[in-house]
Amino acid sequence: MSTEKSVKQIEKYLKDLDKDKDYPASFSEFISQLNQRIFIPIRIQKEDGEISAVDYTLSYLLALPGVGAIGFDYGDNLVEYRQQLLEPASLDEYITALTAYLEAEATPTESTFGMPGPNEQNITYSSLANVELISSISRSISDWNVQDTDTASYNIDEPKIMGIAPVTSKGTDPETGETRFGSNDYYSGPNVALNTANQYIDPRTGETKKLNGKVLTPHFRLGAATEVFSGLSQEAIFEIQQELSSLGLDIGSYSFVPGVVDPTLRGGEIDFIGQLMTEANDAIAMFPELNLVDRNANTILGQLRPYMEWKKGVDEQTNVFVESLQREFAADVVPPTEAEVKSAIDQLFIERGINPTSNDYQKYATIFGNLQKDAAARAAEIEDNKLSLNDIIGLSTSYNNTTEIGPYTYGGFGVSVPSAEEAREKLGKPLLQQIDVPTELGKIIDDLEAGRIDASQEILARTAAAQDFKRNFMVFEENF
Repeated sequence: MSTEKSVKQIEKYLKDLDKDKDYPASFSEFISQLNQRIFIPIRIQKEDGEISAVDYTLSYLLALPGVGAIGFDYGDNLVEYRQQLLEPASLDEYITALTAYLEAEATPTESTFGMPGPNEQNITYSSLANVELISSISRSISDWNVQDTDTASYNIDEPKIMGIAPVTSKGTDPETGETRFGSNDYYSGPNVALNTANQYIDPRTGETKKLNGKVLTPHFRLGAATEVFSGLSQEAIFEIQQELSSLGLDIGSYSFVPGVVDPTLRGGEIDFIGQLMTEANDAIAMFPELNLVDRNANTILGQLRPYMEWKKGVDEQTNVFVESLQREFAADVVPPTEAEVKSAIDQLFIERGINPTSNDYQKYATIFGNLQKDAAARAAEIEDNKLSLNDIIGLSTSYNNTTEIGPYTYGGFGVSVPSAEEAREKLGKPLLQQIDVPTELGKIIDDLEAGRIDASQEILARTAAAQDFKRNFMVFEENF
């Protein structure tokens, strides 16, 4: 556009519409008014070196003026986009066509100036329009269309002008009852919005989301999850089941059968892949630069794989973070009370023949508390190290039971599973014992109080010897 002339003209037009409350009765009428306010500067260079530039309204250029009117043979680059600029289905289609036209018109085009005859000259013409301003115009119109005025409220369902944005694909979530702007054709989640043309949009304005000027659309259609398993062998299905279990499918939560998929089962493999496809489709709108869908892959699973690998990496990082938090907070237990410390110390000291002092209570309170923390942390570690069905299946291998022998067979298909010891070793999940706090505290007391315990034992031994001597002497006296 010619500097910011077009932007200012359109902004004034929108303000005047709000002021007068005289909105166009149709979208086509609005586009017609828009075309009259968009100015295209055309640069002409004649063969004699003369250069000139003139601003033309888009509506004038769309009329394809002849040589007699505009002065030169014009229109080669505009013809392809003319219909979309005159009668677009939506503002997005209009902006896309306008962008494409101006980009094409920016390249010098050979033509002739003047009517055929001796005064006719060869020329090149090109557009000097600032294409970057187009996105600004698009945002301004989309925002304005749902922006409240002093006297009226507007929204995406009741805008100022119908047709600027395609109708949203609006429905109700069957579980929550909340309004959703999902799709009836593609997997879509509650965190994105689509219109009836299955294009991702800003749910507030209806403006389509784009990447490098291209409108973003979902890829995986409803039902594609079932097709992932179509025509596959049991071995191939089992490999997919293993991969899904590594991505979070809890195969212990339903009737899992290795190498077999039940298409009617809820919460199984097909539902899980459907969830992955929903997430992958949503990621197209939320993280378009990451390219998490391979639209050109030969298989549906291959198309989904970039997202699966990305999710696996994110899940691993999340698990590391969560596990570190669990380890940190697992030992965060309430310190023992004075009464608990006294009871534990009294029992262990008396068992060893020594009497605790106030200094002993103070010294062993911290040790007792630390042992309780260690015991809590060990209990959490033992819980984390429990083997799940997902762990076992993830380490299993398939075999042909017509030629091999294994523990599990199903219709010519078999699975060999590792032993618990093998699984623990491969997964780094050792079998650990609980920490018995009284026992461990007793060991520490035995070490730290060895001198007192030995002295006590010596005193007891001497006392016992004296008692034996006295008893023997008394017997001697009686007999004498």
